[in-house]
Amino acid sequence: SRFSRVELGMHAVNISDAVLQQQYLVDQAGFIFAQSDLQTKNNPSITYVSPSLALVHDNALFGYVGPFAGSRYRVQFSPNFGDWQFLGGLADWRRYFFARPFTLAVRGLFFGRFGRDGDQFPVFLGSTELIRGYTAGSLINNECGTSTTTTTGRTGCSELDELIGSRIGVANVELRFPLTRSVVLGFLPVGLPPIEGALFYDMGLAWESGSIVKWQRDAGDDPETVRSPLRSWGGSIRVNFLGFVVLRFDYTKPLDRLRNKAYWTVSLGPTF
Repeated sequence: SRFSRVELGMHAVNISDAVLQQQYLVDQAGFIFAQSDLQTKNNPSITYVSPSLALVHDNALFGYVGPFAGSRYRVQFSPNFGDWQFLGGLADWRRYFFARPFTLAVRGLFFGRFGRDGDQFPVFLGSTELIRGYTAGSLINNECGTSTTTTTGRTGCSELDELIGSRIGVANVELRFPLTRSVVLGFLPVGLPPIEGALFYDMGLAWESGSIVKWQRDAGDDPETVRSPLRSWGGSIRVNFLGFVVLRFDYTKPLDRLRNKAYWTVSLGPTF
């Protein structure tokens, strides 16, 4: 088929593992009075193979900064065998409803790893490619900088840890429209690049084995174990710079953060 195909793949992976450690001598008051040199402790390496099977469809039409009509999807399964054993799954569906000059773009995405070693590969949900308004730098400089809560999570900051998991689900809706279409200035040998505007709404959830998923957390629930969807909305400007790179400027207001003020982010690459 011109628009659909079956893909077969195979990965062979070897990972070396080591721990960098340092020992301290501490008195009864908790003060350090001696320490050892840094030491490297080598652990056994990890080897596994990962075959994959995917069904792919794509009849989308691309404009200057991304698709504007058609649809795309990918459904993939990846069992893994060896020292680490898990099953990886991906379902990515995108649809573009075009009514000149507007495009309503919709995406639903699930990605996860299941099984004995599925939690070995955490994924961060706060990428601007997934859900906007929850970037790591913003969280570290705000919520994590003022948080006094100690956690047992990966980072020690609950607001950041709730965006990390071995499984993620994402839903995005965008209304896209042109702002310029390569306008050339007659009195100068330059032209304006193609620019697109968009209004968007994002929702995403990250969790892992042992997590409790709720639509909305109750007061007193531990965000490490009880996960709920995070949401944001905002506006975006996308610029095709000389046909070389797509610049995306997103002004996003997160709806489920302690610091819920809107802020700008800059990203590279075409829209979903």
